[in-house]
Amino acid sequence: IRPRRGYLEPGTQLSGIYQIDAPLAAGGMGEVYRGHSIQTGDAVAIKVIKADFAENESALELFRKEARALHNLQHEAIVRYFVFAVDRDLQRPYLAMEYVEGLSLSDMARAGPMPTDQAMALRARIALGLHAAHERGIIHRDVSPDNIIMPQNDVRQAKIIDFGIARSTSLGAGTI
Repeated sequence: IRPRRGYLEPGTQLSGIYQIDAPLAAGGMGEVYRGHSIQTGDAVAIKVIKADFAENESALELFRKEARALHNLQHEAIVRYFVFAVDRDLQRPYLAMEYVEGLSLSDMARAGPMPTDQAMALRARIALGLHAAHERGIIHRDVSPDNIIMPQNDVRQAKIIDFGIARSTSLGAGTI
């Protein structure tokens, strides 16, 4: 992504817990960065609400709903969420989650057809992850090849990412 107003520079610390390493992606309301835990060095993905939305109460509530919905959602096929906080210095909320390194399903599809056994394994893994989310009343609403990542390019380890526009049937009205 291109640096612009509100962009977090590498080295920026969040709540004294995480440090930004590099930008990964930007969307409508947020930006995602690769970062690490300052104490352990563990890699994390950090989703930060854009500066333009930091004081928008509706946007903040949607961000909070995403954090609440995903707090207890644990499944090996779903990216793990660690913490939701508001950095005091930046006055911007952020979500820290598992950093998943690997190709997206979009990237893999550009390389050509997937062997049938791999496609079946991928389908089963993603279905199990979505089932776990649905059991908790969470509907992803943006399952796309860009939101499926294969660690070590292995479909058997695929992870569903980006629950940013998910809908929760248990957290009241509104899209997350």
